[in-house]
Amino acid sequence: MSEHDWISVGQYTNLVDAQLVSDRLTSEGVPNRIYIPQTLGGTNVAPALECYVWVPPESAEDARRVLATSAISEAELTDLALKYPPPDDL
Repeated sequence: MSEHDWISVGQYTNLVDAQLVSDRLTSEGVPNRIYIPQTLGGTNVAPALECYVWVPPESAEDARRVLATSAISEAELTDLALKYPPPDDL
């Protein structure tokens, strides 16, 4: 399968956001690549004005499932925040 057979599961306006999504998919076992379209001359006009996260077609459903769920629930965030309350003011 060539890279051109892969499909996009997200478009991002900067490389940092695309990398975060890519890292999340990787941590969930979903193969992926970040694609940054090239302009004339083979260089980007600016630092990643447009980035895509690509996955193989057979992984698209898994990728969409991962991206549709929050990395951490609101309840888990609350539990973590209350687990170690701030020290009392002196």
